[in-house]
Amino acid sequence: MKKKFRIEDEELINKSHFPIKAVFDMVSDARFMEVLTGLSRGRGFGENYGACVFWNDLDDYDKENTPQYEGAEFGLHNGEEIIIGYQDLLYYLTIICKKYCKEFPEETRKVEKLLNNCKEQYKIYISV
Repeated sequence: MKKKFRIEDEELINKSHFPIKAVFDMVSDARFMEVLTGLSRGRGFGENYGACVFWNDLDDYDKENTPQYEGAEFGLHNGEEIIIGYQDLLYYLTIICKKYCKEFPEETRKVEKLLNNCKEQYKIYISV
């Protein structure tokens, strides 16, 4: 049986976006809705070997020592990291949500609502 990926290599906008793929691939189906709910509220998440962090997730010390950024930072335990803008984040979320809804069609309405909340949260008013 082929391993299921949330994001395929050919779906990456750029090869440097690998940490995004790796972090989202760590999210289990059982935890997916919790992660999507958090993202729709502008909150990042962590997995065993990586994390997605928004500027507002940082504590005061980290905010003082990290240049402010718009978007989300994806980092892996090995130190590989990238910051992407909200438009790119929404691009990846759209791919992931479509795949999730194919596997769990009963969750489609909830997923679509949370994805729309992400668009509002990140102030993205064009369709992706």
